[in-house]
Amino acid sequence: MTTSGTVATTVIDTAKVIEHAVRRIGKPASSQTPEGIDIAKECTYLFLLGLANRGFNLWCVERSYIALTANTATYATPAGTIDVLNVVYSQPTQATGTDTVAALSTITALAAATTIVRVGLAFSVITASETVVISSSDDNVTYTARSTQTKTDWATGTKYWFQLDPTVSAQYWKVSTTAASTASTFYLASAIYDLPVTIWNRDTFMALNDKTKLGRPSTNYFFEKTLTPQITLWPVPNNSNDQITIMRHRQVQDVGTLVQTLELPARWFDAMIWQLASKLCFELEDVDPNRMQMVLDQADKNLLMAEGNESDGATIMLSPNISVYT
Repeated sequence: MTTSGTVATTVIDTAKVIEHAVRRIGKPASSQTPEGIDIAKECTYLFLLGLANRGFNLWCVERSYIALTANTATYATPAGTIDVLNVVYSQPTQATGTDTVAALSTITALAAATTIVRVGLAFSVITASETVVISSSDDNVTYTARSTQTKTDWATGTKYWFQLDPTVSAQYWKVSTTAASTASTFYLASAIYDLPVTIWNRDTFMALNDKTKLGRPSTNYFFEKTLTPQITLWPVPNNSNDQITIMRHRQVQDVGTLVQTLELPARWFDAMIWQLASKLCFELEDVDPNRMQMVLDQADKNLLMAEGNESDGATIMLSPNISVYT
């Protein structure tokens, strides 16, 4: 007997997730109505949001960069941030050269081939939905794309930082767009000096008598879980080239359309379907009470199994610090 020979190629899109959930509550998939589909999508979204209340979703822990502005202490975190796990103050070393500006690109020619690890960009003219390509060349003729960034919310005057992975050594660097744009900043960082930043609680921050003190680097921060969580740095940054690197726990991506797939590890899909079925039991009509109880039991069982495997496998390190209380 032979096997498929493939791994992780099966795709279960959002439409199939909803169809499975509807069948599990005892209704045929063909009975779905536009209203029922909208209800199912909203229930799916609510479940995905609620996952963060149960603990870390490891696939939603990611690194982000926040550009700093001189004399500005408080910065909004990226959309969907739930919590900030680590904060590092990053000081770049700039590789400078000669810039050549065209309608669709800006090229920086360095004096010699230089390894670039991170790139900072700001635009004075750019369309909100744009694809930005950072590329390099050894001869200023043939360019190789090193990083492609597609966003729907590019903003003029906002600085963005992008890490190059792997790092590349080249003499010529280009940032290009598909529509006419003007890059006001094209910062090539040849090195990054990182320093950890320590969190302050509310009492410590409020007791600080000089909250506007300028300095570099910032050594402490105060994190506020407002509707848009924000970080306040101290001392206040005194330049606009540095950035903070954060490891953040964010929300799971939105449900999207029926032909897309949910941002879940494959091992979570069965638990997702059972959880959706359990919610539809209370949203759709004429669900058999006995069936409802079986669905609720299966939903709890499968959710616990999925969560039981949500570990990064790292060892736990304990550092006892016993001292005399005075």
